[in-house]
Amino acid sequence: MHRARQPRRSLPRWVPNQHGAWAMLIVPFVLGSVLRARAGESLVALVPLFGCWMAGYVAFYATSGWLKAPHGRRPAWLPSLIAAAGASAAFGVLALALVGSGLLAWVPAFLPLLVPALVLASRRRERAVLGGALTVAAASLMTLVARHPDAGQLLAHPDAAAAGAAVGAFAYFFGTVLYVKTLIRERGNRAYLVASVGWHAVATLVAAAGASTGVARPWWALFFAATTVRAWVVPHLRSLPTPKQVGFGEIALCVALVGAFALT
Repeated sequence: MHRARQPRRSLPRWVPNQHGAWAMLIVPFVLGSVLRARAGESLVALVPLFGCWMAGYVAFYATSGWLKAPHGRRPAWLPSLIAAAGASAAFGVLALALVGSGLLAWVPAFLPLLVPALVLASRRRERAVLGGALTVAAASLMTLVARHPDAGQLLAHPDAAAAGAAVGAFAYFFGTVLYVKTLIRERGNRAYLVASVGWHAVATLVAAAGASTGVARPWWALFFAATTVRAWVVPHLRSLPTPKQVGFGEIALCVALVGAFALT
């Protein structure tokens, strides 16, 4: 007699399966890098800094998985957690050697965002709107870090362009959190639909006001207007897109955002 095949025990992934998070991690960093390049400043330190950031996210993901897992399954998360944390630390030390101690001044800015996000993960509420807002805020903050790795420079010379880009990134990605919920987890929930469309509409109005006063480029208003239309139209389609199709749509918007930012 053949033994019945035992179901394979799924092990934690080394690569996070929240594919939409990658764009959220990369785009703000690219925006800050573009601003730094325009200022004629070296981008060398940004290479290990980017490695630190990306490996740090994998470590954050593994930590969240460890916190959520039953005690008996927590050891399975340790290899990815230790490896990612070690890689992030190694890249961080290299970035610190290139930037100087001013890089450490960014740590207190991230702690109030990441610690509560981990607390939510430990309670299995990491997909709550608050959890999304915290992680999006941390990712958007990287716009400022990439532009001014030495936080002391930013404190000495406030940078309105970098701050505006960070706010724009937050407005878009947090709007995406709400929009995706209207298509998947909160499909048919009118309150979420109103919140999603309302958020995008307000972002459009703010961007238009900024463009009219010369504070923001006009394309920001056009970009948010397009996302507002998408936030209203797509949830009303007779056949809703699959998560993969939603992801491709957001990738297209991210490419448009980075392209417009880099060319204007």
